Amino acid sequence: MDHPPPHSFSRSPVEEVFCRCSCGSGAESRSLTIPPPYPGWPHIRDAIRDMVAGAVEVSWITGCTISYTDLLPVVDGTDLPGTGDIVDLLSGRFDCSLDRKGNEILFISTLIPDTAGSVCSVLNRPNKPGWTLVFTMKTDRPAGFVSGESVMNWFSDARAEIHMLFDLIVPEEIVRTLR
Repeated sequence: MDHPPPHSFSRSPVEEVFCRCSCGSGAESRSLTIPPPYPGWPHIRDAIRDMVAGAVEVSWITGCTISYTDLLPVVDGTDLPGTGDIVDLLSGRFDCSLDRKGNEILFISTLIPDTAGSVCSVLNRPNKPGWTLVFTMKTDRPAGFVSGESVMNWFSDARAEIHMLFDLIVPEEIVRTLR
């Protein structure tokens, strides 16, 4: 999978990054939350590496999740894509559909084997003016990780996929305000 270079925005829209390794065999799941300001992927990757190292045994990791919550400024007059528009933008590349409430775009599969995902779009949350996008990638069946590096590769691929989704969804006029 191609890993795009970082966006290098002068003003990062990332509000939170959440990562989890679910474990079987009675082992405790591991998770971490990275609040703002966004420290960049290398810092997050190091924190994930520490989280994975804290797992009892890598073979017990049955699943992984990564979620990015972005809060984007909305410039007056900017046409934001609705959830139906986002499905149209992504349907050529992904097998996707809207959830029952029409609030979240679900990916049955992604470019990463055995991985599903979603994008949730919310305009003007309480006390959070702007456009919130929540990107989530997760393994969709018990994973068979064989090493810590295989877990790290999954997280790196999932972050790259989220990066690509961001680039497909977010209008250029919003991207310009972040630079």
